[in-house]
Amino acid sequence: MANTFLLKIITPGREVYNDQVEKVTLKSADGEFQVLANHQSLISTTIPCIAKFKDAKGNDEELFISKSLVQINNNEMVISSDAAEFEEDIDEERAERAFRRAEDRLKNSENYNRGRAEAAFFRAKQRLALKKSNR
Repeated sequence: MANTFLLKIITPGREVYNDQVEKVTLKSADGEFQVLANHQSLISTTIPCIAKFKDAKGNDEELFISKSLVQINNNEMVISSDAAEFEEDIDEERAERAFRRAEDRLKNSENYNRGRAEAAFFRAKQRLALKKSNR
């Protein structure tokens, strides 16, 4: 069995994941980064992305995470995220509506907060990408 470490993914409303994994791949503002067992202690942030990990049984998993705080210490990684959803938890119609709404707001950005519209657009785009990638 490969070296593993504990991955916990939590949101304000629930614990999304809590189990041993072999590796985790995330995206920060500086680019993609990967964490393996025995990683040095670290605190970082992520941008909304499709987080990828390999569980202790060797299964590849993916889920959408919103902006997050990541803490790694003593072979434990905690991702504290505004939102985290596996593909089966994503409501595609809701994500499509959010995408269209954000797209409209970006086109009329003088009437809306452009930064918030861009963030909503990117979150919806990532959710839809995950939902559609598993068809």
